[in-house]
Amino acid sequence: MKPVDQVNAVSMPWDGITVGILLDSLGPDVVRPLALPHGPSVAIGSPSIHDTDQAHVDLTEAVLLVPGGPSVELLDWAVEAHVAAVVVRAGAVDPEPLTAAANRAGVSLLECSEELSWGQLYLLIDALRAVTGPVLEEDDRAADLFSLANDVALRAGGAVAIEDLSMRVLAYSTIPGQEVDDLRRDGILGRRVPDHPTNAEDYSAVLRADTAVWISDQPDFRPRLAIAVRDGGEPLGSIWVIKGEKALTDKAPEVLVEAARLAAPHLARLNVAADADRRERADRLGQLFRGTGPRRRIAESFGLRFDAGATVVVIGRDENPPAHSRGMSAGSAAVHVSVLLRMALSSYRLPAAVGSLEGQTVAVIGTAADSPVLQTIIASVLARSEESVGGGWRAGVSRSLAGVADVPLGYSQAKQALGVVCGPLGHGTIGKHQVLGAPLFLLEVLDALQTRSALDAEPLSVVSDHDSRQGTDYVRTLRCWIAAHYDVARAAEALVLHPNTLRHRLRRMAEVVDIEDPDVRLALALQLRLQEIDTEPLG
Repeated sequence: MKPVDQVNAVSMPWDGITVGILLDSLGPDVVRPLALPHGPSVAIGSPSIHDTDQAHVDLTEAVLLVPGGPSVELLDWAVEAHVAAVVVRAGAVDPEPLTAAANRAGVSLLECSEELSWGQLYLLIDALRAVTGPVLEEDDRAADLFSLANDVALRAGGAVAIEDLSMRVLAYSTIPGQEVDDLRRDGILGRRVPDHPTNAEDYSAVLRADTAVWISDQPDFRPRLAIAVRDGGEPLGSIWVIKGEKALTDKAPEVLVEAARLAAPHLARLNVAADADRRERADRLGQLFRGTGPRRRIAESFGLRFDAGATVVVIGRDENPPAHSRGMSAGSAAVHVSVLLRMALSSYRLPAAVGSLEGQTVAVIGTAADSPVLQTIIASVLARSEESVGGGWRAGVSRSLAGVADVPLGYSQAKQALGVVCGPLGHGTIGKHQVLGAPLFLLEVLDALQTRSALDAEPLSVVSDHDSRQGTDYVRTLRCWIAAHYDVARAAEALVLHPNTLRHRLRRMAEVVDIEDPDVRLALALQLRLQEIDTEPLG
């Protein structure tokens, strides 16, 4: 149901919306009934995300959204709490016993689409109540975000949009004849503010200010008056008013200050819903990467075919990220990057499970590791991440996996590849496990040998001790000779020596250590290379 289709509830009494209205408005692709023991006319109130700590919260007539696998006992508890309807996710549980229990308990049971997040469903139900609800007067005008947006548009004199911190358009005004530009129109259609070169600077200015601020005119969009929405000093989102051909009203800044105060509790509720959705998604994602739980069902809940090929991608920062990390924690930055990756994959219609684990962005993607499209997507996300949350981002890509059952192995491979590309042997920003065999081996040997001080042990220590005692330059000579693949002429050029001089030096060195023995040569080459890796700067 679109907000533009809202009814003028001033001309008629309003008794709220029912389960039937909810089902008809959102449609069977979004939510469908499993049990309606009292029919579709049961009145419903606000949506609420189920939380085991909400024992003292009034849930009368609530639409209870239940992440995870609800139990029969939860339905009995919902009846005692006077919940109007319980919503479960398709595929999360076996619906038959739950449906029978709901009919026995006498509570409406609905099933929402696997493709819809809890935050999105919360927003849809809230928006439905908003657009079918009454237009209230004075300080009660903030009964919902859409009516608040219309109220601000009328009082401020321009089209209004209310957004969260992720620049999602939560609500907008629908006053006939209001002027909007292409940026606002695209934002409404896509429910997200489109990319623009000035976005980062503009939003930073709004979130830094304590009152409404003007965003200057640009060639491709109209001037805007904007204000941050805060709760106890914590930013939750923003409200934007477009200046059309006519100037905004003189009281527009004051109207926005009041609107920000009224919008704060609504945005706080939506944040709670989003947090619950992220927690549930992170739990399913964690099971997928650990190889635990009902993996087939979890894979299908993300739109992945369990037996189809897949690739794991891990995106993280190198160990010395630039100072301009925009003040975000590692976890928050990873969540932001995961949103960018999910949007990019969605635009190419690639099925994927995307989220954040241990401060890194992780994804299982239904395509091959050597897919050119995948490389394009990863490169684009890394570039956009640098623009939005600072630089230092790298990606590790697993080998192509036979199916989702191999995700734990792919996760290990992707993390190993990320470790290489973030380390002293890294080149570029994307590391693919299938082409990193040599550096992976060297790093594994380095890790194994470091604990025994083997890098400085014999046979290399014999040469370095001779240099210390006799003032020779055998270690550097060895390094250049090995780097030249034992080619005397090339090594002599690098050392600025005559080839005969180098041959003489090598004969003298052979009296110290047997450089003609292939095993000794291998050990010396390995020790010298691992020393270089151990001392090279990262990145």
